[in-house]
Amino acid sequence: MDSFSLKSKTAVLTGAARGLGLAFAQVLAEAGANIAVLDVIQPDAALQQLEEKHHVRVRYHKTDVTSRDEVMDAIAKIEEELGEIHINVNAAGVVTDEPFLTTSDRNLERTFAVNFTGSFLVAQACANSMVRRWERNGKRSQPDEGTSNGCIVFITSIATHIASCAQQISCYTASKAAVRGLVKPLAMELSKYGIRVNSLSPGYMMTDMMRGLQTQQPQLVAQFEKETLFGRIGFPHELQGALLFLCSQASGWYTGQDLLVDGGASLWKHPAPL
Repeated sequence: MDSFSLKSKTAVLTGAARGLGLAFAQVLAEAGANIAVLDVIQPDAALQQLEEKHHVRVRYHKTDVTSRDEVMDAIAKIEEELGEIHINVNAAGVVTDEPFLTTSDRNLERTFAVNFTGSFLVAQACANSMVRRWERNGKRSQPDEGTSNGCIVFITSIATHIASCAQQISCYTASKAAVRGLVKPLAMELSKYGIRVNSLSPGYMMTDMMRGLQTQQPQLVAQFEKETLFGRIGFPHELQGALLFLCSQASGWYTGQDLLVDGGASLWKHPAPL
């Protein structure tokens, strides 16, 4: 058995219409998984191209992940269209650079609603789908075969490991720390159903947002580059291997952990900033 194969599995991803989420959808499709995306923006054309390129099924559901009703409706439709859910990757997120002393209620509420509540609601709905499969299969997680009944991955951030001197993002950081706080208790609670729960913390990545910052705040991007050991910002494809590991049977003995992929930015004392 190819421990990295996801053939015939169904993966539900949030925030995968573009950016890191799209890169995650691409690697899961390449491994054979059918893809269901929950997002509020129109997806990049590259998402639908995954169907023909990798001979998998791809579905997009415009969904506000902060709404329990919309999430439950989307998951029900996905189960009808693609069958049982095996993988859930929570990549939807927002960030606003705003000083702590003047952080607005709007920023606080929106950031926690999307980053934390959205991740919680979608993971909860997907986990319930996985539990229903476990019950249909006679309450077996097939431990003798080294297989799991499902996996949940939360996308967190390097910001939860080391404070940024170049940005004022306390609200975002706190929301991502709250997401990381779900990993260990959920891994414990869901283990009896054969479900693994982990998080992936990316470092500074060359997303569409980062490209915008190159034009708007070039000194900020230059600071990020100085902080990595390789003197550059990471590319989305450099996270794909880590995500595939977490979602495949290659990590069948790995749960309740945070995987930090940051080009070494968090492991050394940087020179005087800026």
